[in-house]
Amino acid sequence: MASTDMAGAQSTELKWGSFVLLGLLAMVFGLLIAFFPQVTTLIMIELIGIFLIIVSFGAIMLSAAAPGGMKGSILLVILGIIGFFFGIATILSPYVMGKAIFILAGIALLIGGVLGLVLAISEKEMAHRGIFALQGILSIILGCLIIAGPVIGAALLVILLGTYFVVWGILSVIMGMMIRSANKV
Repeated sequence: MASTDMAGAQSTELKWGSFVLLGLLAMVFGLLIAFFPQVTTLIMIELIGIFLIIVSFGAIMLSAAAPGGMKGSILLVILGIIGFFFGIATILSPYVMGKAIFILAGIALLIGGVLGLVLAISEKEMAHRGIFALQGILSIILGCLIIAGPVIGAALLVILLGTYFVVWGILSVIMGMMIRSANKV
């Protein structure tokens, strides 16, 4: 019976300690991201390039395994080859491809914002139209800012990501300490 209580106590201590450890690691990671946005952005863009290569290779393999082989899914092969070269280009020239990626993201935000705003204005019966319109306006503004300055948009995104990790880490440490306090009672 005593060994069961001991195991339960160790398990509980590990839980609160793991929250605190993860929180501290998240805060360090977030601060590193926020203080070194250029390096973080470069790494993030290169990881996107690696992801493109992996997905492209998967698309080509999927087309080869499809009924009829590659002849039956030639479009998938073409997309896989194009994606592979975009992935290589992203790794070799992350600055240029990163700008292109963020410009495309800005265009998507701009289009989505315009569509959201039009929908909010035209649909008179929509609940919470004002909030939907505000989201559209914010998307339009952010899209225009990213299109005008994709490098600044990338750095801003990275700084926001770093801030997220710091806040998440603080909350995790607080949660761990609360669990520890509750277990002492």
